[in-house]
Amino acid sequence: MQPQLSQSHSQQLILSPQLRQFLKLLQLPIIDLQMSVEQELIQNPVLEEVKNDSADSETSEVSESPSAAELEFDEKMDQMRVLDDDMRENLFRQTDLSEGSVPDLQKKKEYQESILSNATTLTDYIEWQLGLLGLDEEQGRVAEEIIGNINEDGYFVGSIDEIADATKSNKNLVEKVLEAIQSLDPAGVGGRNLQEVLVLQLKRRKSGPLPIHIVELHFPLLERKQIDQIAKALSTSPEHVSQACKLIGSLEPKPGRIFYQDESISVIPDITIMPSEDKENEYDIEVHNETIPELRVNPLYRKMIKQKDLDPKTKIFLREKMQAAMMYIRALSERKSTLRRIAEEIVKAQKDFLSAGFAQLKPLRLRDIADRIGIHESTISRAIQGKYVRSPQGTISLKSFFSNALTADSGEIESQKSVMEKIKNLVESENPKKPLSDSKIVTLLKNDGVQVARRTVAKYRDLLRILPSHLRKNK
Repeated sequence: MQPQLSQSHSQQLILSPQLRQFLKLLQLPIIDLQMSVEQELIQNPVLEEVKNDSADSETSEVSESPSAAELEFDEKMDQMRVLDDDMRENLFRQTDLSEGSVPDLQKKKEYQESILSNATTLTDYIEWQLGLLGLDEEQGRVAEEIIGNINEDGYFVGSIDEIADATKSNKNLVEKVLEAIQSLDPAGVGGRNLQEVLVLQLKRRKSGPLPIHIVELHFPLLERKQIDQIAKALSTSPEHVSQACKLIGSLEPKPGRIFYQDESISVIPDITIMPSEDKENEYDIEVHNETIPELRVNPLYRKMIKQKDLDPKTKIFLREKMQAAMMYIRALSERKSTLRRIAEEIVKAQKDFLSAGFAQLKPLRLRDIADRIGIHESTISRAIQGKYVRSPQGTISLKSFFSNALTADSGEIESQKSVMEKIKNLVESENPKKPLSDSKIVTLLKNDGVQVARRTVAKYRDLLRILPSHLRKNK
């Protein structure tokens, strides 16, 4: 082995600072974008927010576009000035850079009302009820530890031994406190498994011994709906067992489910797509920037950098900050323009979905949009990440518009999501006494012009959380 020099050819992607800035802002949802703008205003002294009511004579004089002779600027600074003027004129006006209608006050109100948030959680609700139990100090510590081990479904996922060790208490006390928590709302909370959750709810309803015995003693038979075998084992009639199973089926297997929607979330749509009031079968697109302030380079600093007696170091500093400010303003503009172009192509491809729902969702890939607007597929992926659209079908994620393609016998193309929607509709309308098998669903889809394999139906059924036909059958 010895050191030597050699040459080789290789390809690598080198992103310019401008492109990196654009991609960074593109992938930010509207809330994160607000924070980014605020941070940039703090870090860059030459960048400022335009105030509509601040128009003093000095600022107005500096903001005018001076001639080249007056400026005595280098070429790059002159380009920055032109870009600044263009951004202030176009970026934050009510109408978009591309085609689109001006939103009225009602649309803005609906946009503000689309923020979804609620601070109440299952844990908060249980802790609030602790005051009704009259616990002493030690019992309160045990209760807090137990509540910390109740998951979002309402199940107690810890163990009596663990709680006893953590609180330095005896097991009998832990059992007693757990029973007290299990008496709280929602019914079934604190159960250690599905059987206990169901039994807690049955006892709360005072349902009688039969349903409780079925759950406690014959749960595997209950899962398979083997009514006759349960009746034989409990020496009762199938009719009584069937009635008890109907009651059990009405219970909530996940007591914490009612708090799912109350998790702390904040969904603010970046885009609104709504039917046009002026044109039939057309849609208006609005890219929201209401909460993003209008930015510009402070005119005082632009005046300062033209001074001939300015310290060289200060001039270099101002030039760097002005370049960074222009780059940021330009990236904001490109973000908004790119989101609008993506939304326009989505509307062209998914008009049936916008009017009729997921059953009419057409196959659409990231590559399709990338090819149509002439940007890379990875850029589309960044653009739709974590962003939501307010549409006639509700506030949904941008990702919801994209789906893989399936080819029917007729040559027509169906989206994966539309096929799943058809399977869901078929199961919902089936005869409970004769539920559709996967093979039967394949046949019905084929009659509808959609060719899919049985294993594909089984896969989609699992994704939809639909039980197999033998478990759906009402015996």
